[in-house]
Amino acid sequence: MGLGAGTIAAYGRPGDQYSFYEINPLDVQIANQEFSYLRESQASINIVLGDARLSLERESPQAFDILAVDAFSGDSIPVHLLTRQAFDLYLRQLKPGGVLAVHISNKYLDLQPVVAATAAWFNKEAVMITNSDDHQKGVYAASWILVGSRAGFAGQPQIEKAGTILAPAKNGALWTDDYSSLLRILK
Repeated sequence: MGLGAGTIAAYGRPGDQYSFYEINPLDVQIANQEFSYLRESQASINIVLGDARLSLERESPQAFDILAVDAFSGDSIPVHLLTRQAFDLYLRQLKPGGVLAVHISNKYLDLQPVVAATAAWFNKEAVMITNSDDHQKGVYAASWILVGSRAGFAGQPQIEKAGTILAPAKNGALWTDDYSSLLRILK
């Protein structure tokens, strides 16, 4: 969810199917004209134009291995993509054992409690993965939370080694389509 420049396509291998959900047609144009990630990917690429949540609601279950939510521009967040109802939709789109990856890097908001609370609501495990800046390699600091079944993460040494298992938030951080509070998550 969220195309950006299409950099995730660079990880595509023959036989992979990547579907990008992008709301902004200009992003699609820029990704195709100014960057080569999409056209050089070895994966089969599909771009669905429109609001990702609404698009996924119209589709039958896709049985995705991974669904990455990276639809945040700058430090603004589309709240409707982080609610309990949105996560219910995302989890239905994953295959059993699939992983929901949520990009939570933000200057002003601590989105960790929101994602951890929602994972706990669905009895899923949440693992925080962070990396530091390495400008020589073109890497910028980022924070992601991987959400999946406890059984699916158990025994995955690369996940256990790379991240920290999050405890459910205790401050009422669960967002719904009817309730969200940015004040509770201000840094």
